[in-house]
Amino acid sequence: MKQNTKTREQASKLNGELAYFCRYYEASNLTCGMIAARCRQRGDDGWEKLKKFVEAERPGIAVQVFYEEEDKRLLILMEDMNLANTHHLALTIKEYLQKQEQLAGSVGVGSYPESGNAIQGILAEMTARLTQTLPYHSGIQVIMQQEQKWERPPRLLLVEHDPVVQQILAVRLARNGYEIYLAQDGKEGKQKIQQIQPDLVITELTLPVMNGYQLIDWVQEQHEQADPCKIVVLTDRRLEEDMSQCFQKGVADFLTKPFSPVELDWRIKRLLVS
Repeated sequence: MKQNTKTREQASKLNGELAYFCRYYEASNLTCGMIAARCRQRGDDGWEKLKKFVEAERPGIAVQVFYEEEDKRLLILMEDMNLANTHHLALTIKEYLQKQEQLAGSVGVGSYPESGNAIQGILAEMTARLTQTLPYHSGIQVIMQQEQKWERPPRLLLVEHDPVVQQILAVRLARNGYEIYLAQDGKEGKQKIQQIQPDLVITELTLPVMNGYQLIDWVQEQHEQADPCKIVVLTDRRLEEDMSQCFQKGVADFLTKPFSPVELDWRIKRLLVS
């Protein structure tokens, strides 16, 4: 009986601390990365070591680690971590937990406010999915906001000369409900823009026939009297001057290769609803 009372008191204290940090992040309007996992208990010392491991992986971030014995649920909250960075870090944490023989299920990943407008709601959704069997090897569930309801599927034009990148992106974006059109160079991209009037263009800078810079200039010239379609640059050119020049030309966003597909998904959604 005393042991059960002690366990309930510990759970109550833990829930109170978790609720406090949830309110803190929401009230402060701070980005909060979240990782949840089913884990075996290895004592409080084990979770302190995990916290130090996360802090070493991401120096300077504030980390809170919670373990709920009754549900065997591990929760990690990390300040100033967006969804893409949280997902990337979750791969490392998953490997760490496996080596410690603590992981007992899949891993859930979310980020406030990208995954929803209430942290407790995101955590509940993450927990509900921990017992699901995933169809891919990573064993990680990424929690996203409910899909935007469009009057029609947004039209996306992908201008990319690398057939492998083009195919991977086309399949992924089509699965997200977008209407996808492809072009292999700037000249073909120009023709497709005239034909389909896309809502958003994703273009490489290094293109044959007509490069990305020329395509961007043409798009802006054609739409001087109306709202231009939004342009996202996805390029293997990593110089700061390229990024600066693109934003000066009116580009909406700039990403370099290799890139996080999760981050690209969210940047596209943000631009289409803004």
